[in-house]
Amino acid sequence: MEYAIIIGIDHYDKRALSGAVADAEAFAKFLTDMQLVSNPDNIKLLKSDASNQIVIGYEIDSAIEAITENAKAHRNETNRIYFYFSGHGIGNTFNNTALCMRFWPKMINHCISSLDYLTGLINKGIFDEVLLFLDCCRENDTMIKGLPPIGDWQNKVGERVPRVLVCNSTIYGKLSYEVSIDSNQKRGAFTSFLIESLKGDADINNSGKITALDLKQHIETNFPTYALKYNKIQNGSASTDNGGDNIVICEVKKLEEAYNFEITFNRNSNVTLYNKNADKLRTADVVTGEKWHYKLEKGNYVLLDNVSGEQKTIINFSENTVGYEQF
Repeated sequence: MEYAIIIGIDHYDKRALSGAVADAEAFAKFLTDMQLVSNPDNIKLLKSDASNQIVIGYEIDSAIEAITENAKAHRNETNRIYFYFSGHGIGNTFNNTALCMRFWPKMINHCISSLDYLTGLINKGIFDEVLLFLDCCRENDTMIKGLPPIGDWQNKVGERVPRVLVCNSTIYGKLSYEVSIDSNQKRGAFTSFLIESLKGDADINNSGKITALDLKQHIETNFPTYALKYNKIQNGSASTDNGGDNIVICEVKKLEEAYNFEITFNRNSNVTLYNKNADKLRTADVVTGEKWHYKLEKGNYVLLDNVSGEQKTIINFSENTVGYEQF
């Protein structure tokens, strides 16, 4: 059985964010659409608004306990839990990030410890696979102390040793960025890349499935290029434990269309598409809503609006899945 705890916080007392709630909603929708969590009731989506608090010891811990009780009824199955966070974060150590809750930084330690929560999930003794995805900054600050889960989280129950995958949007000590994906909507660069990766881009070998090792290699190899498309310097990281490389995260459909890239235009203009060698692939007038379909090799391409001079880099990470871009 599959479960998910998904947290998105925009409404900080100071340094409010714009895309964390949208990231959390998008990740929850992705898990549902891909049926990676087969029962939507098993997704606990905790997101900030102008009035709520996202308080340690209530929403998150209560969600974990509710999921744990449900998982006990499925102890003879392979139980997987996704733990996703988008918001502000502080790097405590190479392996630990303080995940900031609503009242940070007004209450400087209103944070939870990613490592302690991971340990708590492992020690529940009911999960076979634990997958953490953290889209937040990891600038170092040893003064911030993320709190552990409430209750007896340090003592291990049973003999299960879950396979673990931890994905961070940035390396220790560095920043994580929100970017305008399309129509000026702010989103976390990493979450947008992550979802597209799990839809197929990370299926490097066209095997029809994506393992944790596939995703890890895809993040480390291709995410810096994706971030650079938005003029950001950001390097994601991933780590595994107890055989986590072999986790099959999802199955993906092999390419069936005659094309592997779709460009949708939101302008009336004249546009040129250049390939990775700066050769012209096509120049034509376009109108809003028009789509171009191409079979592209892996690599970087450039769209140029010949009227306004605006340029946009598009990246095809996989020849085996359909990529989408707006311009």
